[in-house]
Formats: sequence, C-alpha cells, structure tokens
Amino acid sequence: MREASFFWKRGRLGAIEIAPLLDVAHRIEFLSYINRVPKDIQCLLKFHLKKGVSISDIDSLDFLDVIDVMHESTKPEEGHLIICRIIHPLSNLNARTKGTYAVPGSRLDENGLTYIIQGPSLKLRLMSGVMRLMSKPDRTSARNLNLTPQNHESILSEKQLKLAKFAYDHGYYDLPKRIKITELSEQMGLARATVSEHLTKIEGILMDDIFSSMTDVRLSPEDARSIVLSMEIDMQDSESLRTEGFELLIQRMKDNITLELSQEPPVFDEIDSSKNPEEILSDIRKDIS
Repeated sequence: MREASFFWKRGRLGAIEIAPLLDVAHRIEFLSYINRVPKDIQCLLKFHLKKGVSISDIDSLDFLDVIDVMHESTKPEEGHLIICRIIHPLSNLNARTKGTYAVPGSRLDENGLTYIIQGPSLKLRLMSGVMRLMSKPDRTSARNLNLTPQNHESILSEKQLKLAKFAYDHGYYDLPKRIKITELSEQMGLARATVSEHLTKIEGILMDDIFSSMTDVRLSPEDARSIVLSMEIDMQDSESLRTEGFELLIQRMKDNITLELSQEPPVFDEIDSSKNPEEILSDIRKDIS
C-alpha cells in the first residue's frame, strides 16, 4: 500500500472545475466517507465558511449537494460538520478503481487543494495519470504505508535487507565491483540465478520508492481515451454530471491527449560502452547537474 499526495495552487483550481469553492469557504477538510459508490459519493466534510456565506449557499455549487448537517457551529473557528454528495469526475473515477481512497488530510485552504489518496501502487499511478490529463498538479509526493509493525522503518523485508547488506558489504555495488555475482552466490550458498533475481527485485523496490513520486506519470493513448470515454458515459447517464464545467473538463482532457501525442519523445545520448564505469558515472553527473 502507498499514499500519494497531490497539490494544486489556488489559481489553478479552475482547471479542475472546483474554483467556485473559493467563493464559499476559506477552508474545507475531508473527514470520512459516508457512502462510496461511483454514482453516490457521500462524505463528511468540515466547512469553514466565509463571512456572509450560509450553509444553504453550498447547494448552489454544481458539484456538491448538502445531504445532512451534523453540526452547525456558532464559532467560525470550529467549522460546520456537513455530509455532502460529491459530484465530480475525479471522485467518481476514484470510486471506480475499487482500491484507492481519499483520506483525512485532504483539504482546500488558503494555499490550494491538497488531495491525498491511498491504495495499491498501480492504481495510484492510474489516478496520477488521470489528474495530469485534467491539470498537472503543482506538487506531488508519495510514500509507502507500513501496515505491519516492525522494529525498523524499511520498504524491504528483513531477508531482503540482509541480502542487500551482504552484497553491499562485499563490494557488489562498488565501482568497479569488488565481487562478481557468481562469487557472491557461492559465499551465500545460493544459486546464482536466485541471488540475481532477489537483487534485481530489491533494486526495483528501491528505485520505485525513490522515483515513483517524482515520475511524470503518462497514460497510454488507449488507456487515456478509455478513461475519458467512461467519464463521458457517466456524464450522459447522470443528469447531475451534465454541466458546462464538466463538459469543459472532458474536452480539456481530450485536448491534452492530442497534445501529448503530438510531442516528440526526449532524445538521450547513447552511453559510450568503451569508457570505464567511473567515466560513465562522471558523464551522468554532468548531465544532471
């Protein structure tokens, strides 16, 4: 399980069609789901309304319906506890994944919108790709969730840690290597293929943990078109989704798909295999510095 956080600045909220919230509240916090199926997403929210704004004004928004007022505060700093139905393509798709969930900490405040979701890595990447098509977040981050208590905070199991440390201590990751994988496997008393497979898996876990939150996730054209089509079908089937704002959002996603298809892929210089590892590493450092 992983947790991903996406942030859009206030000035960019119009791109995901929720800017009218800024006219109603100066802070809204997500507390929990009450009901969660694609066509009926009800959430408990805490609203800190702007001066002169009443709870009834929330119903004027296309994407929020007030279902019940759990607590109407007389103190502005406390906020009102309100159950709302959320009507938005992003929330709808999140419910359709049957694996990703918004969590407390998601909020709209003076800085912008913070949207935090948890779920399996592949489904989080799908959601990240969809959000990028709507409007690329200004900031993203991700972390692993440790659901089983351990004596250490590590994304690797205890056995993986021991194997990785043994390889590291014996110079397998030195440049140049002080030990070959054949020698390493002999010292460990394991088959070469077994050690190679485990080290490759460990390296993949570590690389994913380092770079997955920085990756500019792109959906394949086929996946992107399929998702947009499902959103259009939802919009046609549900009168509440047939708004000018959501139509603009769908069209923007289509335009972004077309734009990405027209862009040339980046060109990378080939690595000169005649150079020794130290020279190659030096060249890479120059390229990214």
